[in-house]
Amino acid sequence: MALVVRRAAATDLEAALRVWRAANEARGRAPSPERVERVREKLADPGALVVIARDGDEPVAMGLAEPGRADDGAGAPIPAYGHVSMVFVHPGRWGRGLGGLVLDALHEGGWARITLWTRVSNARARRLYEKAGYRPTGRTSALAGGDGIMQLERVR
Repeated sequence: MALVVRRAAATDLEAALRVWRAANEARGRAPSPERVERVREKLADPGALVVIARDGDEPVAMGLAEPGRADDGAGAPIPAYGHVSMVFVHPGRWGRGLGGLVLDALHEGGWARITLWTRVSNARARRLYEKAGYRPTGRTSALAGGDGIMQLERVR
């Protein structure tokens, strides 16, 4: 079968959610039912750019980018600014370059500036983002569990 990476249709959203869930579970981070519902809502948001990679009928990767907003995401949308919220690959396909293909498709959102946050400890993700032209902004924070996260930015 041929691999296809494209903007997700409404009928692809549950498949994208399954990829997200499988990747989180494989990393030992099984999501709560509340988190699953929150991600389902984000995927269905009309302002979101959702990308899915399929190998034939099988969903193998997904990504989500949203309009960037002022006030760390709580404010009004900022023109020409996007934010990558998710890039996930099904664990059976890790290490095959699918994350980069999904990220490339998200860049087609037309934003001049795009940011994302990733765990400091996630060396694989950081390599992917840096290869795609993202650079650390110097902003860091910590998740509720204490894991450090860092912001990266790509400017066209």
